[in-house]
Amino acid sequence: MKKLFVGIAVLLLVSSVCVSYADTQSDSAFTVVSIDYPEGEQMDWVEYRMVTARYTDDKMMIPFSYYYDGKLFATVPRENSDREIEAVVADRVKFTDDDKDLYEFYNMESLAGVGVINGDEEGRALPFGEITRAEATAMIMRFMGVDSDEVAKITFTDVAPDAWYRDVVGAASKYGIVIGDYDELFNPERNVTREEFVTMLARAVQRITDRFEEFTYDELEKIRPMSDVNEISDWAVNSYAILQYIAVCDYADTGEFDAEGFPMTVNIANPKKNTLRHEAAEMIERVRERFQFYPSKEAVKFGFDKEMPVIDGSTSTYPFTQAVYSKLFLNGWEHPDMPNAHSKSHASYERLINGEVDMIFASVYPASDILTLAKENGVELELIPIAYDAMIFFTNADNSISGLTSEQISDIYVNNAYENWSELGGPDALLYPYCRNNDSGSHAQMERHFLNGNEIHPEVQKETSKAMADILTDVMAAQTDNPAGYGLGYSIYYYYHNMDIFYDTSTELKLLAIDGVAPTDETIADGSYPLSNNTYIVLRADTPEDAPARKMAEFMLTDEGQECVRNAGFGPLKAE
Repeated sequence: MKKLFVGIAVLLLVSSVCVSYADTQSDSAFTVVSIDYPEGEQMDWVEYRMVTARYTDDKMMIPFSYYYDGKLFATVPRENSDREIEAVVADRVKFTDDDKDLYEFYNMESLAGVGVINGDEEGRALPFGEITRAEATAMIMRFMGVDSDEVAKITFTDVAPDAWYRDVVGAASKYGIVIGDYDELFNPERNVTREEFVTMLARAVQRITDRFEEFTYDELEKIRPMSDVNEISDWAVNSYAILQYIAVCDYADTGEFDAEGFPMTVNIANPKKNTLRHEAAEMIERVRERFQFYPSKEAVKFGFDKEMPVIDGSTSTYPFTQAVYSKLFLNGWEHPDMPNAHSKSHASYERLINGEVDMIFASVYPASDILTLAKENGVELELIPIAYDAMIFFTNADNSISGLTSEQISDIYVNNAYENWSELGGPDALLYPYCRNNDSGSHAQMERHFLNGNEIHPEVQKETSKAMADILTDVMAAQTDNPAGYGLGYSIYYYYHNMDIFYDTSTELKLLAIDGVAPTDETIADGSYPLSNNTYIVLRADTPEDAPARKMAEFMLTDEGQECVRNAGFGPLKAE
């Protein structure tokens, strides 16, 4: 084991609003400590992954630790927060029964290196062996960094005072990790089932991260579809939902194939099945990888380690939220404050006006009804540009036309003036225009550039694409051969390009020049493309200067924030 450095643990003082971190005055049983990581250490990937914190005094490993952005973070029991910690590169233990061709040994080896898993008296991992409730409890408590508690009160009558697991069960009882089969029985030698282990591990996650949530069967099915979800005991549903894909499942072919020809499988929880040692190790290791939420230097600089703003936005701007959380936090996509989705343009503006969110990412200027709603509520909206974007029009790739004028677009959508592309300088083919619903961000762009206070023609509204992605696929499907015909639609430039990975927009569709200028990164950035605009952070104008939402607007204009813009697939205001 390679020792790297020693340092005094430094408490991260953060707000209880961000449930990933424990405030020093809160009732949380765990807190985060950190030490600076030494400069100049050269490590390969395996060593880097095995960098672990341990206490300097007794060398006890702290498995829930991770090197991130120049610091080694560790989540420790609060009573240990003033103990000195140091960093080591933990050894990857090789068991006597190791088989390099079996992946089942991999997680067991890494967890053995940080003191979570022990081999038997012959040094064997026995990955396919079953584990008892006592063994499972010991593994989870070591993982939590709470190896034992000699003074904890134990009410279980079947836990003998001299049993090797007595103090471990005591600690688990203290932290609420184990409850027992009945009031007085723990059944330590009974093999632990999958749903029992999932529940114990989820409780550990809750205690360590202060992340307490309640889920139903229906919510679980949406989070982690499983064919036998109703066979999971009601007391385990919440735990499966918390762990999601970390909870081990079996798989079975459905006999069907996806669009790319791969066989489709179904998840089978088999909750009453006994847990194997390698399955327990895999679940613990995945929790270790995914449930540590530590702040970057930038997050600390702007105070986001204490509190993140409540964020919403349009469908097209969700990549901004993803990029921001990934930049600011280790495992940011799993951060408890990370929204699962945006509410779409119109709804997100409404939520901002109503005070449900602190800020939104918006790819479009607010529609007229939003401005009216804001005025009625005495709210002034403040738009802060953070990126370039533009409204674009597109048609089928086989259509020979290359562009339209602004006047032609107004005539198409307001007056329904054309039936054939030849009337617009294109081929002899029918014109099928598609529009978006009135509460969409794209419709707000139509209002801003083309409608001039008018409505889209009723005949055109018959072909309304309800979702942002729908207008892409609707136009793709609109092409006809007999008679010949092509579709026309509109969207947002960077959303259109970002969807190429899903819908092959680069080969199925083509962008149209407007008033003789084609939309490109360059013409949008220099403003020569007539439908150029910005993506914004939108705040209520009375948002205090030191509020997290204002700090986010400030961050997004830094080099690191503009990197988030690029990572989200948009055009940064600042050139690289």
